[in-house]
Amino acid sequence: MKTLGRILIILLAFALVMGITYTVVSAANAASSSIGAPAFERGGEGTPRPEGVRPPNGEGREFRGAGGIRWILGTLKNIGIIAIIVALVLWLKDFMQKRTRDAQQVSE
Repeated sequence: MKTLGRILIILLAFALVMGITYTVVSAANAASSSIGAPAFERGGEGTPRPEGVRPPNGEGREFRGAGGIRWILGTLKNIGIIAIIVALVLWLKDFMQKRTRDAQQVSE
C-alpha cells in the first residue's frame, strides 16, 4: 500500500508539472500569434495573411480538431511509462531489502 501511495504522489506531481508546462506553452503561442507579429515569429512563411483570410484547404490542419485528444493520449502514455518505471524501481528496492534482511538473519 505504501508503494501505491508513492506512485500516486509521483503521478500527481508529474500531471501538475505537465499542466503548468502546457499552460505556459499555450500562452506563449497565443502571444506570438497576435496580428501584429511578423511572419517569422509566428512560424509562418512569407508575408502575414490579412485579417479574416482563411488558409487554403490542407494548410494548418495539424492544429485543428484532435490536437487536444492527441495531447491527452500522449500525456496518459507518458504517465503510464513513468508509473511502470517507478513500480519497477520500488519493487527492485523492496526485493533487495528483503534479500539483505534474509542474509542478515542467516548469518546470525
